Amino acid sequence: MKKLIMAVAAVCAASCVCADEDGVPEGVNKVILKIASVETPSTRAEKWNPPQVPVSAKALPFSESDIQSASPEEALKMDRANRQTRYENNRMMAEIGLRQYRDAMAHFKGTKAKLEGTAFGRQILMAVDKFAGAAGECFDPDCIEFFHNMDAVGESEEALLVSGKKSEEDLMTAPYFIKLIFDDPQTKVMQGHVAGTEMKRTTVTVGLTYQVQALSGKMITSGNIKKEKSERETSMGGVDEKALVVDAIDEALKEAAKRINAHFVVKTKIKVIPAKKDKEFDADSATLEIDGVSCEIGDEISLMRGRHTITVDLDGYKQVGSIRFDIKKSGEIKIKVKKVEEKKDKEEE
Repeated sequence: MKKLIMAVAAVCAASCVCADEDGVPEGVNKVILKIASVETPSTRAEKWNPPQVPVSAKALPFSESDIQSASPEEALKMDRANRQTRYENNRMMAEIGLRQYRDAMAHFKGTKAKLEGTAFGRQILMAVDKFAGAAGECFDPDCIEFFHNMDAVGESEEALLVSGKKSEEDLMTAPYFIKLIFDDPQTKVMQGHVAGTEMKRTTVTVGLTYQVQALSGKMITSGNIKKEKSERETSMGGVDEKALVVDAIDEALKEAAKRINAHFVVKTKIKVIPAKKDKEFDADSATLEIDGVSCEIGDEISLMRGRHTITVDLDGYKQVGSIRFDIKKSGEIKIKVKKVEEKKDKEEE
């Protein structure tokens, strides 16, 4: 069966050194998606895949034990050396992501003119616009940014990323590639009689497979979607089959955007509770930070799926247990705090 391919290059702005290819990299603040290329069976001269660029990240010169056992002056030098290595690794990964994005843009530019020359190609280009709209509705803006930029290369943004003017936390470190694979639309016409009148109903089915791949080509997540749109022919006029195809594609893209968002993003609420019954405890007086960013206790918070540092500060109390949380699904997170006993001064004899 013929299929059409829409490839979307995605890069990830992270504060970590290396990406975890099994999911969202640790410490990632926001995923950035960019449209790269659109193909149909007639314009697909050769299959496009993200170019495989060898990655050889440098190991940190000093371990945590080295730093802890060193003098304060030496520990400071070691920390600076580690930070420089992290910066170089992040910069290298950013440049790899940009190379892949430029390759994808070049591939798209070679097929866009051909797409515009066919009726089906024009429907697919319209679908790209629909995906941009679906992304705006379905992607969580706190965690995902989406750029609908098929024509421009984005030179100013790329220059900013590789110029070194941004901090290492803002450099791209984990490129992703999203493929949306559509089956050719299937049309079925049913005829019958109702109250002695001949009736005709046209049904269009669109199948979509979405795939999210890591830089290495490893599959992160995927799924299949089928959408149907039907319309009955009346005495007022016939059925606009092209409109049904576009509507079915629109719904399929919207569903794909929702599922992709759900893979990367979780919704959570933080609840602070005392380790034991405490009548004086007041959770509203506590302050909350997630990955160093202040948040409101009790509010619904959007986070990238993965590991996060959650700290609660409350006068007279200390947080119980680890501050590192591996958040894999939406829901409430309870943070326990324990009252700190005041030390009594010994009376002088």
